[in-house]
Amino acid sequence: MRRRRTLMWTGVIFALLLVGASFSAVWLQGRELLAPPWLRDRIQAQLGQAIPDVEVAFGDVVVVVDEDWRPRFSVRDVHLANAQGDEIVGFSDVSGGLSIPALLDWRFSLGNLQVNGVFVTLRRSPEGALSLSTSADTRVVSQQAPTLVQLVTELDELLLRPVLRDLSLFEMRAITLRYEDARADRAWTVDGGMMQLRRNADALEINVDLAVLGGGADVATLSADYAGTIGAAAASFGLSLENIDAGDVASQGAAVSWLGVLDAPISATLRGTTRDDGGLDPLNVALQIGAGVIQPTPEAQPIPIDGASSYFTYLPQEQTLRFDAFAIDSKWGQGSLEGQAVLESVENGRIGSLVGQFRLSELRVNPAGLYDAPVQIEATELDFRLKLAPFSLTLGRLDVSDQGNNLSARGELTAGQQGWNVSVDANLDALSSERLLALWPEALVPKTRNWISENIKAGHISDAAASLRITQGGAPETYLGFDFHDADFTFIKEMPPISGGRGHASLFKNRFAIAIDEGAVTAPQGGRVEVAGSSFIVPDVKAKPDPPGVVRLSGQSSVTAALSLLDQPPLQVMQKADVPVDVAEGQLDFTGTLSLPLKKGTKVDDVTFDVTGNVMQAHSDTLLKDRTLAAATLALTASETEIEVAGSGTIDDVPLDIVWTQAIGAPDQPTPGRVTGRVQIDRAALAAFGIALPEDMVRGRGSADIALDLLKGTPPQFSLTSDLVGLDMALTPLGWSKRASVPGTLAVDMTLGENAKVDRILLDAPGLYAVGDITLTPQQQLERMRLSEVRLGNWLNAPVDIVGRGADLPPGIVLRGGTVDLRRADLPSGAQPDGNSGPLTVALDRLTVSDTIAITDMRGAFQTSGGLAGNFDGQINGAARVVGKVSPQNGRPSLQLSAENAGRALAASGLVKQVRGGALQLSLVPVGTGGAFDGKLNVQNITVRDAPTMAALLNSISIVGLINQLNGDGIYFSDVSADFRLAPSRITLRQASATGASIGLSMDGVFYPASGQIDMEGVISPVYMLNAIGSVLSRPGEGLFGFNYSITGTAQSPDVFVNPLTALAPGILRNLFRGSRAKAPLEAGEPVPVPEPRRIPVVTRGEDR
Repeated sequence: MRRRRTLMWTGVIFALLLVGASFSAVWLQGRELLAPPWLRDRIQAQLGQAIPDVEVAFGDVVVVVDEDWRPRFSVRDVHLANAQGDEIVGFSDVSGGLSIPALLDWRFSLGNLQVNGVFVTLRRSPEGALSLSTSADTRVVSQQAPTLVQLVTELDELLLRPVLRDLSLFEMRAITLRYEDARADRAWTVDGGMMQLRRNADALEINVDLAVLGGGADVATLSADYAGTIGAAAASFGLSLENIDAGDVASQGAAVSWLGVLDAPISATLRGTTRDDGGLDPLNVALQIGAGVIQPTPEAQPIPIDGASSYFTYLPQEQTLRFDAFAIDSKWGQGSLEGQAVLESVENGRIGSLVGQFRLSELRVNPAGLYDAPVQIEATELDFRLKLAPFSLTLGRLDVSDQGNNLSARGELTAGQQGWNVSVDANLDALSSERLLALWPEALVPKTRNWISENIKAGHISDAAASLRITQGGAPETYLGFDFHDADFTFIKEMPPISGGRGHASLFKNRFAIAIDEGAVTAPQGGRVEVAGSSFIVPDVKAKPDPPGVVRLSGQSSVTAALSLLDQPPLQVMQKADVPVDVAEGQLDFTGTLSLPLKKGTKVDDVTFDVTGNVMQAHSDTLLKDRTLAAATLALTASETEIEVAGSGTIDDVPLDIVWTQAIGAPDQPTPGRVTGRVQIDRAALAAFGIALPEDMVRGRGSADIALDLLKGTPPQFSLTSDLVGLDMALTPLGWSKRASVPGTLAVDMTLGENAKVDRILLDAPGLYAVGDITLTPQQQLERMRLSEVRLGNWLNAPVDIVGRGADLPPGIVLRGGTVDLRRADLPSGAQPDGNSGPLTVALDRLTVSDTIAITDMRGAFQTSGGLAGNFDGQINGAARVVGKVSPQNGRPSLQLSAENAGRALAASGLVKQVRGGALQLSLVPVGTGGAFDGKLNVQNITVRDAPTMAALLNSISIVGLINQLNGDGIYFSDVSADFRLAPSRITLRQASATGASIGLSMDGVFYPASGQIDMEGVISPVYMLNAIGSVLSRPGEGLFGFNYSITGTAQSPDVFVNPLTALAPGILRNLFRGSRAKAPLEAGEPVPVPEPRRIPVVTRGEDR
């Protein structure tokens, strides 16, 4: 076989050299020339003669002479087969260059050679022998050797052939390598690999880079190097692995077979040398293990590791691993080991067992995550035996020196069919309670362990023993027992400890008990509480979901000491009430029983207790601020739901039956405590509680029920309720008052403290309903009483602010919206007793004047001294702007209004809609008590258009021109005046007139705005510019000649009657034709109108023109 390969390579090189020589002429420089068919045939014939047992087939042959006069060639699709037709090797492309020195010596030798696209198969037999094949047919073997190193050394003979003697560089690219390992029953494939061989004289260097495709998401890489001398066996070699599966590494040799218990990626570096006899020297290995798990069998619960690193030397002759350092980082532990392990029963790359002796340093252990944080051990020595199939770890000796104490243990760890099996026994001479808890895993009897951890603060433990058993991955079984003395511990974590405790603790058959022979509790405040014979028992530590604990207590203490204990978490009774634990003085005797579950974060809902006691000589200056409570004897009862103190006593020497209760809730849901009682109130008492009212609002003395709610983290909440009997009350600026004998309701909710405020005040008494809040100045005087709703009689419904202006000034009143009805208003008509009153600021939504007339969006500023007076502006029924003035008259406010657009104002009021333009002046004077007003109206320069009633009147007297004018641009009136009575449901014109150049009108009668009904009469005088000469003998608006008329019906459909005969009766003679009219009935509270004396107009010369 070797002779055949030699002939093959010789023939190929010879043929290629002939081709290169044929095209070495100068004109070929830099040109690629394709060999002609006759030359390809001759080359193939020469190869057949040189290698008679090898069939050679190839494709195109290309020759080129480069710029350095070096001939190069390229042959594509080269295939070599044996006589049976089996392919030996195939290349997609072969290229190379000839050696110039050889050509000068008339020799044909390759200087460099590059091969692309080759498939190589490397096989390892179960015995470890290697075979190399360059054919896809696995039956064809190109090379065999016992080891990989020996396989590489066989290249020496090939490189010494004449045709390759000058070869300095050989490269293979795009290698596809398949490694089949029959020993491990595994196979790996490399695609796109690269090999490079360099020779310098007899020095030989080989470098290989491979990427292993294992089917996972990550690609593992392998690189190797070899350095030696051609013809010599001594060499050095190295191997680097990146991201290789631990199982793949373990399958390659006994020295690394122990890595098979890992499921983790490994990166490794291996360096070694071979001797002249071909034997191996010690191998130096550096391992870097990534995150993964220790899991020798699929059934065993995986033990996670975060990583590990090791530096060891493998001694092949001694079958020994010498570990200089082995650092591991996992959730089971971290530490650094040094020592050695001997491989036993090595056969076909597998070991029977591994016996190790190690010393551990910087050891931190946390097996199976049993600890919240790893436990650090000072020094540890161990001997063990490890078997891989089946997996077992026998701990023959474990000696631990820790903080001056000695622990010895032995045991075994195996991987069963259903999980781990653990058997460990340990004994400890003595240790502190802190170290016991550090070594006791939280997952082993966790509730009991947590109770000890949270409640035993200090002490000494002796004669401790512990055992641990785990079978088939099941629940741990444990035993623990110890004595203690000089211990500080608590029954509940947050409570002060029992100091100087002595007793015994044991955990046996799921029952845990602590018996206390002596001890005392020092409360945070109030002194000591002596306890003796108290006990704590957990009947079943495995009870689900949380095992119960029972505490039996008895003791004597001061009230402060007892409340100080009750104020500790999880109860925090006094904090929830925001009351100090020294709220009262006295002595307390108590007994009780307490039960609670053993779990972290015990809450008040988890605790049940029943404590009773008696308080003697109780005294408190702090339960009620600025008040002194005292009692000879008070009864105390406390449970998980409520604490109560009750009895008869005094408050500031006034007898009082008082009850203080405090509900107990969760710490994050505090519940209020409550003090209840009954007190006498007057203005000074209300002010003392922070209820600051205007000085003249409250007089006299009454009684009230009070309640004080105490809630942690918030100011005390105070409430007061009174029936107002015995109290005179008044809101003078609004004209309201109540006598002492008249009952009502006063309800106040307020917040006490430095920034006291009234959150809600409700005053409900005859004629007044008000609700709102009060803010105070830093001097506890009235800043603002903000009443969101005030209903006063039947005339005011508005939000009202009463604004303090200092101790010596009456408060101001601010109306912030709402409605006022002037028809029913009962405002004060005189000054305050001291002759002064505060300002009144108004921003009303609506001021009702009559049933159809209202001023909306009213804004004004007024004084109430001597009655309501001030200026305002607003909109008549929301459509026409007016400005006005209010002044007191007849016990009610009178109005003076003016509008820049009389037509719009009259239309908005619903009186007349056909008037355009003009200026308006209106005065309304209240009369009677029914909401009626006497009014005077004056309008200048208006135009009347589209007036049905006037049109009917003009049509009746056949004044066509005026009718057309009325329907067109309108009839102009220079002056309109009226004297009228405005009642809630009607308007009575006592005397009205309208005059212009074309017409004059007089009118009196009644108009009902709601229904539009009219009952009017008057005189119409045409051509008033000339006819006005007779106005001195008649009413305003009437000329010398005129027509009497009457109008009935409705404003939209009037019935007009004109007496034409009256045109023949000039001046005052027309009154003979007037009929008598029934007067409209008076409304409730409306006085009888008093007619004004008739005014005789005085006409100045030229005025009637």
